[in-house]
Amino acid sequence: MTDKPQIINNIHAATLIGTGLSSYFMNKKRPKTALIPAVAGSGLLLLSKNLEKGDQIMAHVAVGITGLLLAQTLRSFLQAAVPDAETEAKFNTATLNRRKLMFGLMSTTGIAAMANYIGGFIEKRKNG
Repeated sequence: MTDKPQIINNIHAATLIGTGLSSYFMNKKRPKTALIPAVAGSGLLLLSKNLEKGDQIMAHVAVGITGLLLAQTLRSFLQAAVPDAETEAKFNTATLNRRKLMFGLMSTTGIAAMANYIGGFIEKRKNG
């Protein structure tokens, strides 16, 4: 699977787009920050053709975008999963559960994508 990074990239991108748009439309306040994953996912989707062709520069761009977003989604997931007093005061239980689900999905596909990218880099080093 590490020889086809565009597949996990597309899955991760679709997850980001879906969860970002869902979060935006499920929140009555329509927070602009909810669109960040959707925009990042769209960018990753645009990189897929280059990943398929083996473009190393674009592969590094995809890894960078994925890594940065993964750090943020994991942080947000943990904040919702283990809320401090300020977070509990800010969000009701239903909202915290929704945030856990959305950030958990984004984090899971982000981890899978990063594992695939890193595995591919290691494999290429061994073989070439």
